[in-house]
Amino acid sequence: MNPARSLTTLPHAFPPAAYDELLDYLRDSWSTLSPAEAISSAIKLWIAKQRADAVPARGYQWKQLFLPDGTRLRMNFDEQWHRADVRGDELVYQGQAVSPHQMVLQVAGNGRNAWRELWVRLPGQKDWSNADRLRTQLIKRDAATAPSPAEAMVVAAKAMSDALNTALTLVEHANHQSQNMLERRLPRYRRTEDQMEDIH
Repeated sequence: MNPARSLTTLPHAFPPAAYDELLDYLRDSWSTLSPAEAISSAIKLWIAKQRADAVPARGYQWKQLFLPDGTRLRMNFDEQWHRADVRGDELVYQGQAVSPHQMVLQVAGNGRNAWRELWVRLPGQKDWSNADRLRTQLIKRDAATAPSPAEAMVVAAKAMSDALNTALTLVEHANHQSQNMLERRLPRYRRTEDQMEDIH
């Protein structure tokens, strides 16, 4: 067995078949990168992509329901609408940061369920929706789309594979460029008048 392919040189949980494929690619492409350097480059690319994709959203987390910054809430009590806004990461009612339950308590006292009493208008929407209805829809949607642990592992493996393929493509391009430079210096690519005769 080739010692370069020994499992003892592999990072933890790195699939041996993928490692073999990487070694073959690096050898066939005349890459100057070591396997560890190629893996490190792929991981760095993957992390950079994840960070770029993870744009933090500001808003108020109400149990399962996330209310983005700019969301409006309202409640009708005694024929009057009482309103609150999500500002940054807080729900603000009458100038104070409150929870939805606290807002309902201040408006109507005990005995009211905030999910049933509050209506929500998300940023960019014209219509108001009952908070309980929004929560129910969200729970149903999440139950239908939640990946199993195996599916989550497949997604993570694909992301790592994509990052590694990107790194390998960059390596291949760099090697191709250096190969072209080398070939230009070979005698078969020189004009005969450019070649000097050996003088003995």
